[in-house]
Amino acid sequence: MGKPKNRVWIFWRAIMAKSAEEYEQELARLREELEQLRSRLALSQSAGASLFYSSGPAPSFTILGLEEMVLQVDGEGLIRFANSSMARLLGAPDKKEMLKTPLAQWDKGILGQGFLSSLVGAVKEAGQLCMLEKEYAQLPADSLPQRSGVEGAVTLRFVCSPAKDQVQIIVQDVTYSRWLEKSFSRYVSPKVIELLRKVPPADLLKVKRAELSVLFADLRGFTLISQELEPEKVCEMVNSYLSRMADCVEKYDGTVDKFVGDEIMAVFGAPLMQKDHALRALLCAVDMVREHGLWQEEQKRKNAPCPPVGIGIATGPVITGNIGHEKQMDYTVLGHTVNLAARLCAKAEGMEILTVKAAHESALKAMKEGVEFRDMPHLSFKPRGMMELKNVKEPVEVIRVISRHS
Repeated sequence: MGKPKNRVWIFWRAIMAKSAEEYEQELARLREELEQLRSRLALSQSAGASLFYSSGPAPSFTILGLEEMVLQVDGEGLIRFANSSMARLLGAPDKKEMLKTPLAQWDKGILGQGFLSSLVGAVKEAGQLCMLEKEYAQLPADSLPQRSGVEGAVTLRFVCSPAKDQVQIIVQDVTYSRWLEKSFSRYVSPKVIELLRKVPPADLLKVKRAELSVLFADLRGFTLISQELEPEKVCEMVNSYLSRMADCVEKYDGTVDKFVGDEIMAVFGAPLMQKDHALRALLCAVDMVREHGLWQEEQKRKNAPCPPVGIGIATGPVITGNIGHEKQMDYTVLGHTVNLAARLCAKAEGMEILTVKAAHESALKAMKEGVEFRDMPHLSFKPRGMMELKNVKEPVEVIRVISRHS
């Protein structure tokens, strides 16, 4: 008989070579693994979140700051430690009253019936660190050490660590971090996200007045082109163009406020304050023109439309904040400066950057103070005269921005 080539046959022969006792042990092990997977899945589904396990060594128990809610449970399900923040979360009158009492006594109500007990069981079974995040639509105002400042649901992170016959659970309010990621991660660099985490929620979320720079860029003649192309070709063209424009905004730590068709709106100086916001906006615009030229070359090689871009920049006071309604809030900026930047963009010719005196002067001030960026181009400015702009009461002194790239 020749060598078997079928993998199923090889597997079957290996099983038959085992004794009945070994076969039963193998089945028992597989049943146990299946039950563990089922229990983890059930916990994940009941929590409304995903349970993640770490294959690394479990960290030693650490009592963290006052904002973390800490709980330690022994092998018999008795509470060995709880800080004041955890006692408040679980509705205990005092943390001392929780010591040496069953976890089940407090594991009900606000977090869900038996939720913490299920976590403890899963961590004991897995024998490794796990982390879970769960969203709560309603939590009493006094249940957390301090409120995040973000309206709506609260997101709690549960970090669970096993050690000998104990399990430690650390609960953190990550609502603000998740709001930051949801609001900005698509539109700003990871570096800016990390800096934003250090900004107090009250400062970032409140509606306020600020001076910053707003940039608009869009394609000339896009409406006509979009009527002549197949929808798929229109999307392909716009996506490739906007991707390059967004990369330029990220390079100078700006924020993409929104995309509207072929138009991109970017903000410099908010939500992260930047004293040199006007210079960043102008340099971003110059980079956009350069990148757009490269995009046009690619489009020509594909025999695809390659309309030019026009850019408008304005610097001045705006209203910033989390604006919208109770079901959807977005961080944005409002005011005359925004309208002015949009009107300048509409007036700009192909591959032209138009701005106003305030942006020009602010950028020059930053350069005189020694602000520099990598590969910073030489900027020059050419007066375009007074222009009347739609919905702007008085004529505006317009300046064209020129560099070695444009």
